[in-house]
Amino acid sequence: MRIVFPDGAGCVTHPSDLEPLRALGPVDFYDGPPPDKAQLIERLRPAEAVVLDYSEMDAEVLRACDRLRFISFLGIGYNSCIDVAEATRRGVAVAYTPDYGATSVAEHALAMILSLTRHIGPAFLSVREGRWEPGRFQGMELRGKTLGIVGLGPIGTEMARLGAGLGMRLIGWTRRPSPARAPHGLTLVALEDLFSTADVVTLHLAYTPESQGVITRALLERMKPQAWFVNTARARVVDLLRRGRIRGAAVDVYETEPMLPDDVFRTLPNVLCTPHIGYNTREAASNMLRISIETVQAFARGERLHVVNSIS
Repeated sequence: MRIVFPDGAGCVTHPSDLEPLRALGPVDFYDGPPPDKAQLIERLRPAEAVVLDYSEMDAEVLRACDRLRFISFLGIGYNSCIDVAEATRRGVAVAYTPDYGATSVAEHALAMILSLTRHIGPAFLSVREGRWEPGRFQGMELRGKTLGIVGLGPIGTEMARLGAGLGMRLIGWTRRPSPARAPHGLTLVALEDLFSTADVVTLHLAYTPESQGVITRALLERMKPQAWFVNTARARVVDLLRRGRIRGAAVDVYETEPMLPDDVFRTLPNVLCTPHIGYNTREAASNMLRISIETVQAFARGERLHVVNSIS
């Protein structure tokens, strides 16, 4: 089985990392993304299995890959890079690497919450620019405050653990409520009540067709004026931030990436932006590669591990 990494992979730190895959067949590892779609197709043509980082395998690309039977996507958001419907029509199984970085993402969200509520970014810039303004940056203690967690999968569950450690009151919402989804003393509530009650709302919904449109303007309008909104780039929050309707927001994921030069979030003083780095730790990278290799090994055995489509 010929395995191709068409755009490299940041989680591969040494050639020896790929030895388990070389036991299955030749491995073509390209050190970096292709310059255009034509070059991407050229790299992919011999592949029977692909380990994909972030290049887009749309219908045109998939139709050019006659030998392809399996794609392992490095990460969770496979829908943003792979035309899964076309892959299914062509008999190509698509797998991903779930739960590889739940702790990393939750810890980054916590770092953003602390940075927001203690004004770390503006205070740093103030000192860096030669000012001394301790009275300007009055923060908010998190102990005793209410943390609203939207989405209680692996990341949301880790977020609950971290919030409980800070002594926060935990409320949460999930599409599939059950006692198992209410860890660490968390109380399950209606989405409307969560937005009305929480001092900090943190969003941890998977990006799926089912989750699109869940966070509406009406929900955001329910937030308290002194509340903070973390980890979303939905445009609906912009007006609330501009009007001071909510205290501020932190953003790590964007509808267009890389972030556009004229993106409004760059100009809002009450927004903390990071360049989609929540997942980016050594531990998460190691987990991601391990899980991806396991999906390829399973496919080679005629099994399906973390496959998201049904192939007859």
